Amino acid sequence: MRWLTSLVLLAACSGSSESSSPDAAPMAADAYDTARCLIKGDYGDAGAFTGTAGMNQGATTMTATLEPGTARDAFFIKMVPGRGVFAGGVAPGTYTIAGVDAGYSTCGLCVHIIADITSSGPSKFYFARSGTVTFTSTTAPIAGSAQNLHFAEVDINSGAEVAGGCQGSITSISFSTP
Repeated sequence: MRWLTSLVLLAACSGSSESSSPDAAPMAADAYDTARCLIKGDYGDAGAFTGTAGMNQGATTMTATLEPGTARDAFFIKMVPGRGVFAGGVAPGTYTIAGVDAGYSTCGLCVHIIADITSSGPSKFYFARSGTVTFTSTTAPIAGSAQNLHFAEVDINSGAEVAGGCQGSITSISFSTP
């Protein structure tokens, strides 16, 4: 009888927040569930990173490893001349991610977190929808910092925000390339 009382108490205290009603909306997944989201979520003050500079279809890029390992995460910036904040050309300065730069397909200043990069490619993509980026140099060696970045999970093919997708943030980060 004692085991039955314990079982009843355990069931009553389980605290399940899911409704058993068939028409109830499912609970939203935790935005910082690293097993599902594949990133930390809130990086806070991420620190200083040294990355690599490159070119991609006429755009200058900077990539730095946020989380090393066999499934690494990368912080990636693409500066597209003639678009967004770089409509007049890519140049050092402080830029706010807003308007066209908050759009995956229209950005001139495109800031990403690329999650779980393995030999077969990345697993998820996050795109910064807001924040501020300061470049002290936009040519190699690239150098700068970013503040208050807020990321949304996006479909890499369409750039559309993933419905029910994960979110992420970086309070501050600095970056440079050799």
